[in-house]
Amino acid sequence: MKCWNCQNALDEVIICGRCGMPQMVGSFNPFGILNIPPRLHWDEGGVRTAYERLALRCHPDLFRAHRDERVLSAASSAMRAINDAFREIREPVRRLRYVLAAVGQTQGATRTVPASLQDSVQIIERVLTTVDEARKAGDRVAWEGEQDHLASLLVKIEKARERTAETMRALVSEWDGGVESANNDWPDMSEDWMNRAMTWAGEREYLDSMINRVEEAGRPPEESE
Repeated sequence: MKCWNCQNALDEVIICGRCGMPQMVGSFNPFGILNIPPRLHWDEGGVRTAYERLALRCHPDLFRAHRDERVLSAASSAMRAINDAFREIREPVRRLRYVLAAVGQTQGATRTVPASLQDSVQIIERVLTTVDEARKAGDRVAWEGEQDHLASLLVKIEKARERTAETMRALVSEWDGGVESANNDWPDMSEDWMNRAMTWAGEREYLDSMINRVEEAGRPPEESE
């Protein structure tokens, strides 16, 4: 790629190292935009540091004096891309989900009940349905009668989510090893890794939805209006 302003070859996607001009962004690769390797594990604040470094160089306010619509348009495009990239990969779970989507492995992803909860699915659905009906009817007595069950469900769901976190750590370690072997480029991962990652994605989606439903069920009936 070349800089739109000086035609110099770009070392970074988002800004020219020669003339300092921000660049119009076409294809979306948050790792490339933030100029960081596509690793999944980053120290806390690592992705934010990369974001802030670029934001300080590309913010449109820095280019107002140019009074050139091409410059201002490029700066706005670059800043939007930086913000979008940061939102996409700022958190570990979002990073792994992005990587799976980027390698085309989320199209067939479906919510999957973790093995540790498969015996409890009917109980979970019964309790949540009962609480939902009580909340819709404004029946606080019936709602209160299910709160112990809700608390127990939440504990089970959180434990299951802890297991998916362990799986995620293993997936991250293997992916980052592949990135290192590929000289900080995108690695070719095994079918086994892809299958385990897809299972993780399905289980995590199910558990996140259950957490949301349980938290919603914990709101008293009069607060649901």
